[in-house]
Amino acid sequence: MELPLRDALDVAVAEFGSRVSEVPSGAWGWPTPCVDWDVSYLVAHVVGGNRFAASVLDGMSRDDALARIMSERQLRGPSPSQDFLESAAEQGRQFDHPGRLDATVSHPLGDLPGSRFLALRVFDISIHAWDLASSIGADPTLDEHLVDTVLDIVEHEPPGMGFGITPLGRAGPAATPQDRLLDLTGRRAR
Repeated sequence: MELPLRDALDVAVAEFGSRVSEVPSGAWGWPTPCVDWDVSYLVAHVVGGNRFAASVLDGMSRDDALARIMSERQLRGPSPSQDFLESAAEQGRQFDHPGRLDATVSHPLGDLPGSRFLALRVFDISIHAWDLASSIGADPTLDEHLVDTVLDIVEHEPPGMGFGITPLGRAGPAATPQDRLLDLTGRRAR
């Protein structure tokens, strides 16, 4: 059963947040399923994505928001978990403003309806929750309703989600929804 997108964002944030809180102190340099990214970079990517989202939803242009995100450290304080939770809360507040889901958002893929941007954020945070769990040896099983929602998002977006993601094409008809999702996003279930 799919979740409403705004609810799915909250579930994705909870999934990623629980994995960030499980990162062992010596694991920030460990590799991830994302080529050339370590755990620290992966978490910083998601935090930066949250901050980018909050900025463009608040009216900043994509170019200005990207320049700001790229010029600042994303993991700023003593707790990456706190950086994530604060950035996710601000992103959520911005999505909750009346009319934001119907408004046009400035995005690197072009101008998008706010509802599509919300779907992209749900996708990004969810997939990276699995990446992070896999990297640190935590349980990579995502909420089944979140998986159904993200699978629907991936199946309705252009191939590669517009980001050049290459599906593996190995998930057979008996694959679980999570395994199908992972396959469509270039990841192998572990």
